Amino acid sequence: MTVQMKLIGVAGTAGSGKDTVTSILTRLFGLPNLSTSDMVRAITRQVYHLPPEFNPVRDQLYVVGNYLRAEVNPATLVKLCILEATAQGLHGGVLSGLRSMGEAAAIREAGGIIIGVDADPRIRYERIYARSRDAESQKTFEEFLAQDQYENRGPSDSGAGRGIRAIIDSADVVVSNAGTLEALELELQQKVGPLLR
Repeated sequence: MTVQMKLIGVAGTAGSGKDTVTSILTRLFGLPNLSTSDMVRAITRQVYHLPPEFNPVRDQLYVVGNYLRAEVNPATLVKLCILEATAQGLHGGVLSGLRSMGEAAAIREAGGIIIGVDADPRIRYERIYARSRDAESQKTFEEFLAQDQYENRGPSDSGAGRGIRAIIDSADVVVSNAGTLEALELELQQKVGPLLR
């Protein structure tokens, strides 16, 4: 008899605090982080022959991620994360960085739930600018908004290729990460906890 994994998928707009939400969820519910973003970073380093410590830029990640989602399978990255959990003997995990409806569907098919994270675009831009992680922090607000709209739409206007905005609109729980960490944690505990029982 196969024991079903406890899976939580997290999708959010750029700078909305997906990593913060994921960190809170892993701590609250004792689940490891299975990051689709880490998976695509690893594959991107291989594709572009980058050193292991190099953090690929968003444009490179977008090329590789879209190729995997559009040319291989819309759920490739999620399925690789589920394979990671299975190979490690884990009872579930929080899969962060969902970018297509195909990925969300794969989590739901495996019995999981989806959490959407959002915040005001200006707040998100300021967070990205402040963290100075890569070239993204050098873009103007207008450039950020243009890329944000493109990413949120996804590689397709319909079906499994629809992007972040479609996932958030269909999520089991949506949180706005614009307040305090304490308020965010309480909201996640109250809204997500009952769905995992």
